[in-house]
Amino acid sequence: MMRVFATREGLVGGKTASGYVIDTTVPFVALPSRKALGRFVRVTHGDRRALAVVLDVGPWNIGDDAYVFGGARPQAETGIDLMGRSTNGAGIDLGEQVWKVLGMTDNALVSWEFIEP
Repeated sequence: MMRVFATREGLVGGKTASGYVIDTTVPFVALPSRKALGRFVRVTHGDRRALAVVLDVGPWNIGDDAYVFGGARPQAETGIDLMGRSTNGAGIDLGEQVWKVLGMTDNALVSWEFIEP
């Protein structure tokens, strides 16, 4: 499992990289690799777990395959993304439903891993 800083996706009503219109019921996350779209993940915060599908690309980067698939730390943890923007260090964005299931009240560390459906 990879332990990283998580942020809330927000943007309800907006569209993700996969074309999904964000709502508050579908459990989804964003990871910074297009290759992760459609994959399933388990996200853990404390003693709570959520199952989700990757429906968006981010936070910050879109091609951080070394992190998403290779076990490297998220590039965004450096504080600057690959386009030169300042980041908050997040390695995963959580959709509203995942945020709720995990009992999140603020950005925090979570663990995540790919799972087979």
